[in-house]
Amino acid sequence: MQQARLENINALFLDYRRHFETGNVEEIADFYRFPLHYYRENGDKLVILRSAFVQQVNKLLRAYRRLAISQILGTVTEVQALNNSTSLASVRWTLLHQQDNTRMGELYSSQTRYLITEIEPSLKVDGLFIVDESAKIREAVRARKRPLP
Repeated sequence: MQQARLENINALFLDYRRHFETGNVEEIADFYRFPLHYYRENGDKLVILRSAFVQQVNKLLRAYRRLAISQILGTVTEVQALNNSTSLASVRWTLLHQQDNTRMGELYSSQTRYLITEIEPSLKVDGLFIVDESAKIREAVRARKRPLP
């Protein structure tokens, strides 16, 4: 794979993460090409329009605020070139929350795959292989509330 493509995809997700942390939903949506294709864990495929995507991200950001998420880390773990303009990128997302005045701890992490397409003059997310974040967040919150052994 071309080194430039890998660097561009890494830059895309770094910028995406920054926008997610600031919480500007419209700017987050600008990283996507609509209609967006969602591939769910159960094998279902959904077509999502921008307005529905914005609503979903707003809901997710409200949950992050309630959980006091203080930082989001994203690491591109793999990129596969599918053709000259399309790649499949795997990103490991880690949500951190403030444990006390001096330490941050991991609430949870997950692996998400993105179909990235070069749309002049930039890269756009064209498809998303989603994980059920709500279930993962609920389990992480339950685990956080359990007393330590």
